[in-house]
Amino acid sequence: MNDGDFIELSYEMRAGPDKKLISTSKEDVAKAENIFDDKKKYKDVVLIIGSEGMFKAINDSFKNAEIGKEYEVVVPAKDAYGLRDNKNIKVVPMREFQRNNITPEVGKEVNIGNKIGRIISVTPGRVLIDYNHELAGKDLYYKYEIKKVITDESEKVKAIIDMEYSDADEFEVSLENDIINIQIPEKAKFDVNWLDSKYRIANDIRKYIPDKDTIIKELYKREEKKSEEVQESEKKEENKEENNGTSENQEVKEKQ
Repeated sequence: MNDGDFIELSYEMRAGPDKKLISTSKEDVAKAENIFDDKKKYKDVVLIIGSEGMFKAINDSFKNAEIGKEYEVVVPAKDAYGLRDNKNIKVVPMREFQRNNITPEVGKEVNIGNKIGRIISVTPGRVLIDYNHELAGKDLYYKYEIKKVITDESEKVKAIIDMEYSDADEFEVSLENDIINIQIPEKAKFDVNWLDSKYRIANDIRKYIPDKDTIIKELYKREEKKSEEVQESEKKEENKEENNGTSENQEVKEKQ
């Protein structure tokens, strides 16, 4: 397998000497190890070999892997999220939290001064924040099985949508000659996250499917005009509700 190949796989990622489960594509494993999230869809994922953000040891393993075989890759802490550094533990005055309208609590993830960290202690007047990554200093254990290599371009587009946004099944994707057509679902039209994701999706398609142009369709239908009969009926209902409210208020006053 080579850089740029789309692979579908199941996986488990564990960390530390106790090999605590951090993430998985398998619902039964997540439930068994008490990290199940009912808001998450558990299914095989698609990754692009050689894409940014992938640990080198895992990427190299993918290139030599065979479909249907299970592999485990160990990523040393220094090559994963780095070693823990005491210099990344900072004392922050309580007034910074007051200024940002944040209530400090141990274990809470906060953003102070555009830096994300976790609160490890709270004392009068000051708070101790650990800016190390939560997995810093821990070796990673990545177990996976490649189910297939994706060659269909429509599936590749949907995989990119899944990686950069979500709910790819709700998008309509079609190919016509040298053009990829993407029709976005209604809920994405007013989602601020879609605005950023759209450009990342377009860039990924240009990078990994370079021989195609892309059209992203966002159809905003005009508001349908209500008939005079419907408008008159709604107006009568509104007047009826107003009259009922007035009568109820009058009854209350009379009882008083």
